[in-house]
Amino acid sequence: MINRRRRSTEASDIRWAFGCGFPAIIALAFATVGTFLELRLVAHAHVYCAGDLSAGENSAGSVWAVSRLVLFPIVSVVSALISLPFQLLARLPRLAGRMWLELLLLALSIAVSAAGPVALILYDLATQGTPDNCVLPWWPSWLPS
Repeated sequence: MINRRRRSTEASDIRWAFGCGFPAIIALAFATVGTFLELRLVAHAHVYCAGDLSAGENSAGSVWAVSRLVLFPIVSVVSALISLPFQLLARLPRLAGRMWLELLLLALSIAVSAAGPVALILYDLATQGTPDNCVLPWWPSWLPS
């Protein structure tokens, strides 16, 4: 009887640790992949709209890129912290045994974690990537130009 409790406790401890660590994994993934995706998208959009860039525009773009290397991980971590309550809800004793509810809360946690980085990418693409109201050929009509 004691061994069963110890085994179930170890399994629940592992699930608890994974549940609390999952937002950190998500934040790290969005911070690394999202930063480079954003820089690449904005650079390509800016070159499409402005053509060849002068030396001054290139240095200004480099300063902006360095600021995003700092800001984007911060946004990713804040989004992951905001999603943490969904992970904690899934670990409540009344909700812990329901797999469908855990999956739903996991999906909500991932969506909330992705919301901040995606919003920052869209904002920067709309403001930095499209100067002089340039409209990209694939630009959706609901985004500002």
